Amino acid sequence: MDHQRRDFVKISTALSLAFSAGVLKPTTVLGADWDPDMFSARNVADAVRRFGGLSVVDSDKVVLSGPEMVSSGYVVPLKMESGIPGTDFMAVVVHKNPVPLVAAFVIPADTDPVIDTRIKMGETSTVFGIVRANGDYYVGSTMIKVRAGGGGCG
Repeated sequence: MDHQRRDFVKISTALSLAFSAGVLKPTTVLGADWDPDMFSARNVADAVRRFGGLSVVDSDKVVLSGPEMVSSGYVVPLKMESGIPGTDFMAVVVHKNPVPLVAAFVIPADTDPVIDTRIKMGETSTVFGIVRANGDYYVGSTMIKVRAGGGGCG
């Protein structure tokens, strides 16, 4: 048996025992509890309220880039960057999706606030990027056209 496999077996056994004994809880290892209601936000203002903000400011320092047009909304590449110092949270909202909030990211301190991901779009829509920096919320947007058929989001 190679060392990597042996290490994997040791670690997984130790974690299994810790979980079953109640020493570790999944939220301790995998992250804190999150609010499932945040994904029921219907627009940008509603999403910001669910994140704990009171208002949102349009900013040209929140930059979203992706293709102008895609043939299918099943896999749409999207890059989001924040030029605002102190950025610690970023989220993506697709206006016309049945579930508009498609992604949320916690940005660790002293890292570049850049997200490069893939999203799903049901139809042509405005895509909004929400950024929290120093307790304030900022938003930028771009339009992405879905040619035909959408991404089956509904």
